[in-house]
Amino acid sequence: MRHPYENYYYAQLGTLLLAVILAIVGLFQLDNQWILLIMFYILAASFLFEALIEYKKQQMILCIIQLLRASIIFLFTTILYF
Repeated sequence: MRHPYENYYYAQLGTLLLAVILAIVGLFQLDNQWILLIMFYILAASFLFEALIEYKKQQMILCIIQLLRASIIFLFTTILYF
């Protein structure tokens, strides 16, 4: 029997893996700052998937915490980049 939120977990793990790969690439190519920008946006998307999982499990406090984390990362990254 599959877990009901298995697809969300896979999406979250996929975004985390992509963020780690972009972070490693960004360390070696510091001239391309847009790689780090995309990495932080993908990291924020990972927090959004976590919030969606918590929302589906009816855990509103944890959902709000994850949404706040995602929005803080998104806003600060945007402000610092532009």
